[in-house]
Amino acid sequence: MITSIETLIFFIIIVIIGYIIIRYLINIYNNIVFLKNNCLKAFANIDVLLMKQIELIPALTQVADKAIAYEKQLINEIVESRQRYLSNTAIEIKIDTANQLSPKIKPLIAIAENYPALISKAVLLELQTQAKHIEEQIADRREFFNQTVTLYNTDIHIFPNLIFAALFRFKAIPLLYGKQEPSQ
Repeated sequence: MITSIETLIFFIIIVIIGYIIIRYLINIYNNIVFLKNNCLKAFANIDVLLMKQIELIPALTQVADKAIAYEKQLINEIVESRQRYLSNTAIEIKIDTANQLSPKIKPLIAIAENYPALISKAVLLELQTQAKHIEEQIADRREFFNQTVTLYNTDIHIFPNLIFAALFRFKAIPLLYGKQEPSQ
């Protein structure tokens, strides 16, 4: 026959086990949120530099536009990318736009260099220096961002975290690529 003390001990053990499980699940959720917030913070640091890079585009476009008409498609793509970046707040779209934009800016500078008689050398050199400096800063911060994103993406894809990721709709965050296009 089970006594009331045995029943009480049984319920205390069940409550303790339940508490441990709940704390464990809360820790998993909190860790996912922490990693996601770190990703957003890392992107905010890059976003400042990407905005500077985006703001260089009108000056680069003006310089290149004076030199060549047949490269208009590249210029239009860059301007469209700029508009897409500025008009969106979703981190996935901004990262995608930045990944597409970076490889397009360097050819624009190269185009401008091919027409030195039509372009003010001082303006072009200043724009090149600014673009290079910003790209170096982005590269430094991109590494930290991609490490943070990799930790987050790994965390939401391991068991039992993937249950929470699906339940609370945590989605993978794309990596920010440098000069080369991402391999498909």
